[in-house]
Amino acid sequence: MKARPAHALLAILLISLGNASPTSRQARNSEEEQIVKSASDDNEYRALTLSNKIRCVVVSDRSTELAAVEIRVASGYLAEDTPGLAHFVEHMVFEGSVEHPVGNHYQTYITERGGTFNGATWESATTYLFTIRNDAWVKAARMLASFVGDPLFPKDKFISAIEAVDSEYKINILSDYRSLYAVAMKLSNPKNRYRAFATGSKETLNVTDIYEQSVRFHDRFYSANLITIAVVANDTIDNLETLARDVFGKIPNKNRKRPQNSALPFPTNDKRYLGKKVYYEMKSNMDQLSFLFPINMPNYVNVDYIIYLLDHEGRGSIYQYLLTRGYATQFGSFVVLEDSQTAPLVIYCQPTEKGIADPYFIVETVFKYLKAACNNGVDVELWESINQISEMNFRFQDKQEAEYLVSNMLDEMGLSNDTKKYLGAPSQIILDVEVENEILSFLHPDNFNLYIGSDSFSDSEATSNGPQLTKSEYYYSTPYLDTNFTEEQLEAWRNVETDPELHLPEPNTFVPSNFDIYDIEDDAGELPTEIISRDDGDVSIWWYQDQEWKQPRIFTGCMIFPKQVTRNARTWALESMVSEIYGIVKDLALYEAWEADFNPILDFQESWDMTVFGYSDPEKVENVLNKMLDVLFNLDFTKDEEWFNSTVVVPIQEHFDEEDEDPYYFAYKYIDSVVYKDFIDYPDAKKAAGEISQLEVKEYMNNFLKDVSVSCSAFGNVRKDHAIRYSNIIKEKLAEQGSLIQNEDRRALRDEDIFKLPPGSSHVIRRRMENADQVTSAILVVYQVGREEWDGGLEGRPAYTVFAFTGLLELIMGHTCFTYLRTEKQLGYMAFCRSEKYEGINNFHFGVQGSRAGAGPDLFEREINNLIADQHDKFRNLAQSPEGIEKFEEMKQALSDKVAIKPRTLYDKSYKLMAEIYSSTGDFHKVEKKLEAISAMTVDSFLELYEKFLVGNGKRKISSQVYGANHAMPEDTTEDGEILIEDIKAFRGQLSETF
Repeated sequence: MKARPAHALLAILLISLGNASPTSRQARNSEEEQIVKSASDDNEYRALTLSNKIRCVVVSDRSTELAAVEIRVASGYLAEDTPGLAHFVEHMVFEGSVEHPVGNHYQTYITERGGTFNGATWESATTYLFTIRNDAWVKAARMLASFVGDPLFPKDKFISAIEAVDSEYKINILSDYRSLYAVAMKLSNPKNRYRAFATGSKETLNVTDIYEQSVRFHDRFYSANLITIAVVANDTIDNLETLARDVFGKIPNKNRKRPQNSALPFPTNDKRYLGKKVYYEMKSNMDQLSFLFPINMPNYVNVDYIIYLLDHEGRGSIYQYLLTRGYATQFGSFVVLEDSQTAPLVIYCQPTEKGIADPYFIVETVFKYLKAACNNGVDVELWESINQISEMNFRFQDKQEAEYLVSNMLDEMGLSNDTKKYLGAPSQIILDVEVENEILSFLHPDNFNLYIGSDSFSDSEATSNGPQLTKSEYYYSTPYLDTNFTEEQLEAWRNVETDPELHLPEPNTFVPSNFDIYDIEDDAGELPTEIISRDDGDVSIWWYQDQEWKQPRIFTGCMIFPKQVTRNARTWALESMVSEIYGIVKDLALYEAWEADFNPILDFQESWDMTVFGYSDPEKVENVLNKMLDVLFNLDFTKDEEWFNSTVVVPIQEHFDEEDEDPYYFAYKYIDSVVYKDFIDYPDAKKAAGEISQLEVKEYMNNFLKDVSVSCSAFGNVRKDHAIRYSNIIKEKLAEQGSLIQNEDRRALRDEDIFKLPPGSSHVIRRRMENADQVTSAILVVYQVGREEWDGGLEGRPAYTVFAFTGLLELIMGHTCFTYLRTEKQLGYMAFCRSEKYEGINNFHFGVQGSRAGAGPDLFEREINNLIADQHDKFRNLAQSPEGIEKFEEMKQALSDKVAIKPRTLYDKSYKLMAEIYSSTGDFHKVEKKLEAISAMTVDSFLELYEKFLVGNGKRKISSQVYGANHAMPEDTTEDGEILIEDIKAFRGQLSETF
């Protein structure tokens, strides 16, 4: 249950509840008609105001296989007096109510029915969300509504809840964006509530009257008139309304007032809080430059035009200007809707080494662009073209998953009482030219703060890039130094000259105009067809014509396989460099295509995977394919070395840098380094990247393309002749480059081998975190099982028995594991067990990450072992009772329901189909086989597999313990029966058998 940070610089606040809507039948129908939805959306929507003044939307989605419910309370940490209280109350709400006193029953009920649950605390809202099978949502919603309306606040749960909050704080203590927010707020108006410490900690919550404070906070703000709710389920709209009124209408309405922020963080009429340059130390190696403009615009929420100008990445944009000159690799902006008086505009960029050394060049570039935009005024034709694309995408948008739909609707409800806007229809966004011009004129050097973050800054001394940071923020211990801009500097920015290379976006030539839905051809099947095989030609072509969604969309592309694959650090670095260089040029050349909702992707690994997902207009698809390939085959490897180093090499090295990773990352890495036969270590790849020249990248690319095998596919609203034409474009472009296209199936080149651990073994890796600031520790315990399609070695069992076993084990143990390790034993905020797959090999994982003193990874492992032994006893009892067998059958049904969930969009379905086509063991009937394996699984066979792979002589177990600053590594070597791996490389050398 994450507390969302109050990050005015990196998060958008969307909570602003207002007056209730009419409740009469006639008014309700009017509201329903006003919810503007996409022409392709077959859901039914109804906006309601319940008898207790809750504003609610119910959605009838007759295709969803999971229902979703979200309850949002209009109070977050801005309303609290004790730091972390709102977050603490969020945790305690889940601990039961008068009607449902055992909170754990809620979590168990949901997880056993294939669902998920979560909570989050934000600036001005606390939200509770769950998904579940359609036939079970009402009971889960009744429990949640009783928790929200009448929680018990059991005192015996307070310590575990405080530990959970504190563990979450400790995990996030090295977060750069939290540090930036904390520094920014420390320098803001001291009377504003955004200065609050969002997450809370053991220090802030360890107060004698925490119970009384929690009760008061709930009484003040958990009132029906401050609550909004969204429900999506597979039921009729009338039934959903009746159920919503019954389930949620009982939440008490205390007629409370919505909490208000009495003072603005950066009042524009008080220059004490503006004109600041703030240096702060980053904990990661990703430097950051952020501008903050606290815009005054009462009751105004449409800033799409200005955001579009700043975020545009095509010709004439700030991004292109900085990137091509080697100053930044990312650039963007957003607006934080804090309240009805102010909405800070944040502009951010990721500077290169050159950019962090000369941040004023970036500032000057931004003001050159803003001055040109202000001089031009709002371009109404440009706005209309932006809105045209938005309308097009809204018209043909994919159906949203239920859990995303409820959240998105509540976001919109927080911004407006106007039901027409609940689905974000572009037609409801009105451009106010006068206000937009006012905002543009406000984006002026006199009205901003600049935040410069780098790990090259220090609190011990001045560096070449910045001064010594002599101040420190308390909660995240972030060193910083704030100074005011000089009048001379401000005057220079006020008088910048515009640059003709910085200009408004040009007309988009990729916007489609052909939205025809093609007739289904006679030989179109329910599954992809190989219309041209390698026996017929040198390129394999797969085709699937969509008969389900009937949208003007296409998913097309190809996979290019080289003659051989060499896996080492240098080839990995080379792949990354080709990807980085191509990505830079592609983003500049194809930004307009992306803007028109085409998604051109080229992924460089052992094979080169090229895909285009977007509209099916044949002319535009051909344009995108041709442009992608022209960019690829005309990459410039003679760039200035400074540009190459700062824009290509350094970002890749930063990607491979592990300095700022958390303990769980390293726990995972150490196990990967044992089991992956071709494991490549990030530090080795980072080192190799620093040694590679542009010429070597070019040679690598040319060698890759000399001898290739090609498989192509086209799915969606696509005719067969179009599929062949798109494949021929790729084939012809390769031929022009001199590529020899071979009639060979090379898909197996993508497969990676996984070492088998010795059977009956229990191996342990122990390592200390090198980062002394990292206080948390972590463990990952992995039990290898086998290929998911394997029968588990049980005679007469069907294929995918291993999949069925690990899936059921996760479903049965998942919440028990969470409750035991996190709630009962208070080991850490993160605690889980789940099935995971390495290259087709199913494993079962246990993980914990925490910081509590005296509870380190050695204790984590002992408690995991205790849990496994305890579950073994329970599974044996399960097999011996009718009730246990009945419960097991319910779990089988829940897993079957989960497996049988159909793709919701053409993209999802196409992605899965393409994965099968391009794999060495392509199988379009996996779902049916998995369902058969689940059906055939008995309690006895489940118990036999548990005993074989988790507690018996067949287990292949390895654990990775990583110790942070709060925990000492044990002096004794291992527990009984464990084998300590001191030298990973030497241990790997003893392994030979693979799955």
